[in-house]
Amino acid sequence: MGDTVSTLLFQPPPPTKLKENKIIWLKTPQGKRIPGFYISFDTSEGITILYSHANAEDLGSIYPWCKFLSKMLRVNLFAYDYTGYGMAYDQGKPSEDFCYADIDAAYKFLRFDLDVPAQNIVLYGRSLGSGPSCHLAAGSAISEDPESGGPVGGVILHAPFLSVYRIVIETGCTVYGDKFPNIDCVPMIKSPTILVHGTADQIVPFNHSERLFEALPPESRAKPLYIEGMGHNNVHSVVRPMFVARLNEYLDEEIWPKIQKSRKENVAERNRRR
Repeated sequence: MGDTVSTLLFQPPPPTKLKENKIIWLKTPQGKRIPGFYISFDTSEGITILYSHANAEDLGSIYPWCKFLSKMLRVNLFAYDYTGYGMAYDQGKPSEDFCYADIDAAYKFLRFDLDVPAQNIVLYGRSLGSGPSCHLAAGSAISEDPESGGPVGGVILHAPFLSVYRIVIETGCTVYGDKFPNIDCVPMIKSPTILVHGTADQIVPFNHSERLFEALPPESRAKPLYIEGMGHNNVHSVVRPMFVARLNEYLDEEIWPKIQKSRKENVAERNRRR
């Protein structure tokens, strides 16, 4: 049953091309090689978005959008492909576990190769990408590993789902074989989280975002962006100015103040040690 669900869930498109000089190859904890790209807007002291794309997309198809997003939000951005997608088509069939390993590799690349503090990283998960993003956000909040750096700075969930089964049929609890149980992860998220969803979404019902919002700890609830009449794939294109304005507001209110406070504390600590 699990393999059947995965086959129906994951729909990698025909691989699209991306210039080789833009590709960063990562090795996942599962031993797979996956590609990513990094768009630099500022130094590592700024905000860096870790972008997990939707289904039927890959790095080549999302690069123009990510370039735009980096510019409009004034952030660095790192995006990666899931195992079995894009140029990682030959690394195996996509799966839930592979997706978790993939985002873990991307996160560790930012943390330890680029030296980005955890609080400067904002996870952005669109549709399918909400699964690995919620999983990582919850894990970073409860990790006891001192090298983890604590909770991520923030989370953006764009057209997220409660879980894969719940897209099709309501279940009172997470049942065996279900995939990406976001509803079980969000109560553990300790980072300010914004939900973005069109009220006319015919793929992932709008009430999934409403229920995820209610499941978040009160202190992690940022004002959501629910857009009347919009569907699953047109929120960020049809109402782009509203979309960009709200995300900038979220970053300015929820993320930047904490980064600036940490900078001041670090400077004070360095001065104290002199």
